[in-house]
Amino acid sequence: MDNVSVSKGIFVYNGNYKIGQRRSTKFEPDYVNEPWYITYKEIWNLVMEKAEKIRSSMFRELVTDLCNFVEASKIQYPNECINEISTAILLMGINVPDHTSLFREIIDSLKNITPYIALIWSVHASNLKNLMDETIHQIIGCTKDEEMLGLKRTHYNFRKLQAWYQKNCSKDTPLIIILPDFESLPASVLHDFILVLSSYAPTMKFVLVFGIATVLQVVHRSLTYDVTSKLRVKVFQTPKQDKSLSELIENIIFSSKIPFKLIGSAFQLLTDIFLFYDFSVDNFLKNYKFCIMRHFYGNNLSSLCCPRKKLFERIQALSMEDITEFRNLPSVNKHMITNNGVDKWLNFSEKKRKNYIWELLKQFYEYVHQFMIILRCLHALTATLPNAPLGKKLREIYRIAATSDLASTQEYKESIQLLKFLSKQELIEKLNTLVKITDRSNDEDIESINEVISEHIRIIKDASLEVVETTETTWMKMKSRSEMTMKLKEMSQKHLRSPYKDALKNAIDYLDKRVFSVYICNLRNYAGHEIFCFYDAKIVKSHLSGSLKGALHTALNDPQHYLECRCCKLDNNDDLLPTMPDINIVYKLHLESGKLINMYDWLQAFNTVISRKNEAAAANEDDHVGLDVQARFTRAVAELQFLGFIKASQKKVDHVRKLT
Repeated sequence: MDNVSVSKGIFVYNGNYKIGQRRSTKFEPDYVNEPWYITYKEIWNLVMEKAEKIRSSMFRELVTDLCNFVEASKIQYPNECINEISTAILLMGINVPDHTSLFREIIDSLKNITPYIALIWSVHASNLKNLMDETIHQIIGCTKDEEMLGLKRTHYNFRKLQAWYQKNCSKDTPLIIILPDFESLPASVLHDFILVLSSYAPTMKFVLVFGIATVLQVVHRSLTYDVTSKLRVKVFQTPKQDKSLSELIENIIFSSKIPFKLIGSAFQLLTDIFLFYDFSVDNFLKNYKFCIMRHFYGNNLSSLCCPRKKLFERIQALSMEDITEFRNLPSVNKHMITNNGVDKWLNFSEKKRKNYIWELLKQFYEYVHQFMIILRCLHALTATLPNAPLGKKLREIYRIAATSDLASTQEYKESIQLLKFLSKQELIEKLNTLVKITDRSNDEDIESINEVISEHIRIIKDASLEVVETTETTWMKMKSRSEMTMKLKEMSQKHLRSPYKDALKNAIDYLDKRVFSVYICNLRNYAGHEIFCFYDAKIVKSHLSGSLKGALHTALNDPQHYLECRCCKLDNNDDLLPTMPDINIVYKLHLESGKLINMYDWLQAFNTVISRKNEAAAANEDDHVGLDVQARFTRAVAELQFLGFIKASQKKVDHVRKLT
């Protein structure tokens, strides 16, 4: 034992952790490796990639023109006043959350010209001092420069900025000041600020950017002539939000490369929220993301909603439970009953069942591709018709066609009738548009349609507009009076038409009966549509546009619904528990009262409820209410008044009026 050493070696290990550094607490949830989550991430990344391309293309022209304007402001022309400030006015339209991302993109582009940019919101411009401090702070924007100049936030002024500018910048370096919400700025503050900038304009190059949500005239209403005369203005028009939404839907929801399809009332709900509430493309994408999450969450069968090149691989990875779940889909069950495939399925091996799933879903992919191309053809034909029965936007036709039999609707029948009154030139232009649309596809059926339409165009071009008289009937060949009567009747019913009218009728009939009625059908009629299509608007509406009053009533009437605590669990909705929050007790007591509520009686009832834990002590107090109970009651009543359930009564001082 004497030779056994009990000493321990101590070694210093310099870890990565440093004092003051927060330890990472991130962890990956269990479902990150699930097939449905992997597919969800693939689809959403594809959507975001397309959305970014659309956004950049929509605002590319605006950002480029604005950068050229800032570049041009560096040059001082002889006939320009040295006190003038180059000013860009962006007509943004309604203020929506999208403007924040737009200005972020503008700033990123302008940084290639100058790093000195200040983005000033109205909350930082309540007075001239705050506006100047925030502007100078953002322009300097470097701690080293502040330390070198000995500046503090409270010591900012334009003389210090001028000294910093002369030391660090060349004469043609612009200082850009962006005011995104022009209408929200106090007119007097903006008036003085522009005059101050103008006085320093000979020594510093300023560029102003105003974001206007209404009309250009608001600048002249807010600023006097002596201020506007100091501005050299150029107006820029941003793309309309409605156009941005159409581009987004066209390239994402209608794209055959993205297998997830939003149809029916869910699609209508998202477009209604955009058009009637926020007018925000960013919020539309967030709502669309929720629909995708709801469609994929916890459902491994939704992993088949993937790009077509990965479909066969995903089918081979399905378990027996997933195959059984696919068999139990309502659309698949209906398809098997219709085609007498129930007995065959029972006799199939696992490999044959997977091949059967592959054949069904492959047909759905092909149909969706044909559906979207033919739907675009129908939109090209009917969008410019009088009153546009099927709508002027592609999304309006899609909403009807994806969830109903379009050919049986009154709007479709009216559109077909109106197409028969088109002029020759207009018809040829529309048919040429259809040829361009169908040229984009490599599908055999679409290629045959393209060839037939091209043949109809050739016939229509050669057709004459003159009415051709029928040859004179040889009445001598008539053998009886009845035969002559029948011939006259046929002639009376037959309308004289030009060759063009015949060619027009043949072309429209072909498109109606052989194209639109065949390829534009309800997506929910096809087997396996549940894997690709989401149409449950009730779930989306409950999460995206919930009822505020309903949520308040639920929270105040049954707090356990949100708090999920045992002490607030009610056996009956009318029960009152002393363990409930004070505002819940006061709210449920006020529901038992009439239009006018006596405050003293209300307080006594509140005291009775919260004193149930010690009933003997409460009985001995003889209706005495402690100060702590009075304070709790007063606070709960004030909260209830703030929520709008009660208000003070003018008839009786010791009463309140019930508003619900």
